Amino acid sequence: MVELAFDVVIAGAGPAGSTTAQRLARAGFRVALVDAQRFPRFKPCGEFMSPEVLPLLRDLGVFDDVQRVGAREVRGMLLHAHGQRVHGRFVDVGRALAPFDHGWAVRREVFDEVLLRAALRTGGVEFFEGFRAFELLRAADGTVEGLRAKNAGGEVLELLGSFTIGADGVRSMVASELGVRQPTKWLDKLALTTRYSDVPWGERAEVHFLEHGFFACAPVDGGLVSLNLVLDAAEFARTGLPRDEALEHWLELTPALGQRIRAGRRVDPVRGIGSMAMTTRAQTFDGAALVGDASGYVDPVTGEGIFFALKGAEALATALTQALHARRRDAAALAPYLEVRSREIAPRAALSTLLQRGLKHPSLVRAAFGVLARRPRLVDTLVSITGDYVPLSELRRPSVWWRALTERGGVA
Repeated sequence: MVELAFDVVIAGAGPAGSTTAQRLARAGFRVALVDAQRFPRFKPCGEFMSPEVLPLLRDLGVFDDVQRVGAREVRGMLLHAHGQRVHGRFVDVGRALAPFDHGWAVRREVFDEVLLRAALRTGGVEFFEGFRAFELLRAADGTVEGLRAKNAGGEVLELLGSFTIGADGVRSMVASELGVRQPTKWLDKLALTTRYSDVPWGERAEVHFLEHGFFACAPVDGGLVSLNLVLDAAEFARTGLPRDEALEHWLELTPALGQRIRAGRRVDPVRGIGSMAMTTRAQTFDGAALVGDASGYVDPVTGEGIFFALKGAEALATALTQALHARRRDAAALAPYLEVRSREIAPRAALSTLLQRGLKHPSLVRAAFGVLARRPRLVDTLVSITGDYVPLSELRRPSVWWRALTERGGVA
């Protein structure tokens, strides 16, 4: 067994883990980054990032890198339900100015590789690739002191750090070891994901709502279209179909999408992931913290997962830097991280949860689309909220809703 000491140990080299590592290394700390996978690796995802993610990428110094690998501009969302469709753009809302009039979409194996390599270029980050974190190390008083990880050959590492960060996804080992994971049983869903080439597509992401789920699609790098089918787990089990047949079955039920998709060619296998609903009772601990999907996940229909990861990483790295300089390891030292989560992430996650509840009532969805079809500017406002640049406090201003309900906006 090899024992190594760092300032911070991070489990998970996805967007939350890699960018936390990069920011800490910039501040002069030594960071161990551990991931069971070898990169580049596939990651089931909607593969869309909102306009507010782009300034974060610029701050990380990877904006040009992501653009260079072929990120596609996504200029709004086209929403389909019950034979109706509405189009929303990213626009200024009240005093909130859109940082860009588009988001980006790029394959996760490409995006995550860019973020990881940027972290490693920073210096101060040591990457333990192919090592699966399997156990937390604790002091006698319960303070987390690091983790154990092993590779396929059975080599075991003990990585020690003042703080240990769980950025290891929705099935986080760190969160499980800390005993704070809680499944959201009413939101038990699974996703089927794949990609197609040679599909006629524009510059918009699309969501096609079904009675028991939805399709989410976006144009990504390489001229591909990313396709995700999210379904109630019970509905998927009821059909008893294998993944490929299940995808084809629901495409048949969604002709507006199915006919276009079949004009192209599927280039990836149909992969599945589930269940995707999990919360955590706490996110900071003595010697540890959770960030990204490891801190809680509720399947953001509107594509805010990357924002949650990068914004959370920014806030956590700032709080960790202050705590390490103060030589503190207590959970209270990370209070600034929780404040940002409370202000920037929790309200948006709550909106995603509310939307998920609404989607379980087809009559409500049908009525909502009836209103949206008559108020295009309202669609722009709602889509812009999902762009992550509109402070939710701005929605308390009556003028925002007056404009949304009275002005004409984009057309589908």
